[in-house]
Amino acid sequence: MSRPGTAGTADYRVTVRQSEQPTGTPWTRTQTLTIVATGLGLFLVFLDALIANVALPDIQRDFGVGESGLQWVVAAYSIGMAVFIMAGATAADRFGRRLLFLTSVSVFTLASVAAGLAPGLTALAVARAVQGVAAATVTVTSLALVSAAFPDDADRAKAIGLWTGVASVATALGPTIGGVLTESISWRAVFMVNVPVSLLVLALTLRYVTESREERARGFDWGGQLLFVVGVGALAYGLIQGQTVGWSSAEILTLLAVGAAGLVAFAWYELRTPQPMMDVRLFGHRTYAVAIATIFSAFFSAYGMLLVVTQYFQNVEAYSPERSGLLILPFSFTIMVLSPISGRLVARFGPLPVARIGQPLLVASLVVIALGMPVSVAVVAAGLFLCGAGVALLATPITALAMGSVPVDRAGMASGIMSAQRAIGSTFGFAALGSILAVWLGNTLSADLSEAVPDAEARQAIADRIVDEANPHAYAAEVGPGRPLPAPSPGQTEAIADAARGDFIEGCQVSVGVGAAVCAVTMVLLWTATRRDSGGDPPGRSGG
Repeated sequence: MSRPGTAGTADYRVTVRQSEQPTGTPWTRTQTLTIVATGLGLFLVFLDALIANVALPDIQRDFGVGESGLQWVVAAYSIGMAVFIMAGATAADRFGRRLLFLTSVSVFTLASVAAGLAPGLTALAVARAVQGVAAATVTVTSLALVSAAFPDDADRAKAIGLWTGVASVATALGPTIGGVLTESISWRAVFMVNVPVSLLVLALTLRYVTESREERARGFDWGGQLLFVVGVGALAYGLIQGQTVGWSSAEILTLLAVGAAGLVAFAWYELRTPQPMMDVRLFGHRTYAVAIATIFSAFFSAYGMLLVVTQYFQNVEAYSPERSGLLILPFSFTIMVLSPISGRLVARFGPLPVARIGQPLLVASLVVIALGMPVSVAVVAAGLFLCGAGVALLATPITALAMGSVPVDRAGMASGIMSAQRAIGSTFGFAALGSILAVWLGNTLSADLSEAVPDAEARQAIADRIVDEANPHAYAAEVGPGRPLPAPSPGQTEAIADAARGDFIEGCQVSVGVGAAVCAVTMVLLWTATRRDSGGDPPGRSGG
């Protein structure tokens, strides 16, 4: 399974000297426990990618936040991963992978505690962002340490397969574990659960994992890193806060302009620096560029959809966190089961035919989810199952397609860009699809309440309250101090809730539908890629 910040961030040709090991010999205790330690570290990273989703409504109620608040809880983690995953690989090669792994797991643990104890949304979002930065380094260093522990190619491939499988299991279990912990203990427990696992990882790493580093590590691209943070951060912040602050406000327009200018400046700078953080020249190869766009759209749509569907299950259908986690399980469980099958299909038929099955399936699944919301939860669950299948049958072949289209000596850089795009895609999916829902509600809810509440002033006050709470049942709940609302007449409360529920469902449909449209565009691009594109000589090879 490929997810936000998934592995493969550098071309880890390990130069640390190790004793020769004949092919096929039993693994040593050190090798086995290295996989356990690094696998558990990776488990934490991918568990936290989805574990907080089903806790969002509880966090929302505790902190009294609206749609943008929910977006920040999930987007801050992805932003941290997205903007620092390339730098994490460079730092690991330069200072030592074991040292950086230990450091990043420790930081991840402290940030988890801070998130679990957060007194408000700002503190929680900052803690999640720090978690994301640490998670980026855990991801890249854990893969490097596994590679260093297995000098034999065949053994290394098996070890990396086990290591990758851990991520699939963590993603599959994330929503369910999050739901159980939220309902049985508290939403804070979804972050505190990281602590005992992290302590075990640290103990195993200190005892069994061997240090390694590159003899000739690349230097840091400080300018590129700064421009990348500014570009991605400003755009994400502007998209998330747009509905709250006002899309035409000077603050939001400035943020969006700074974000766009920052990314343009980043591309210009990377073309001219001798050791770029992200070699944008790789985008000059059409097949690689199409693959990058496809993986971005897949994670943009799938993870943005999960944010919306979580609110649909809990805020609209009023399901418990535990039940919501179980309803999301078909998505992640299908990815876990089908990802290895997808790899075998790619080995047999090539990446392009498999991707051309996965991408239409992903588009169709999003359409099923959108159309199924007013019908039944069962239809939405079926759509989630199809969505998991689409992601599984798309992520692996698209990665293989991209990596097969670049020169061998650029494989590490190309892989790092792919990993960053997964995280960036999910970040902007959370930001954009959540904002689309908020914009829809802000523009339509008051009019939809006109039949239930004829008085315009009262209607607007009720609509504002519901939008602020991002919950169609908010008005029926107890009105908090300092936020007086007109008392409804007999029977009016139910009419208000019904109208708001219908508007919420329509907004969720529009949001998920936009995700489907984005994937449909890249589906067309993918079908224009030819077999020769995917297997021809890339730039830098003979004939390139």
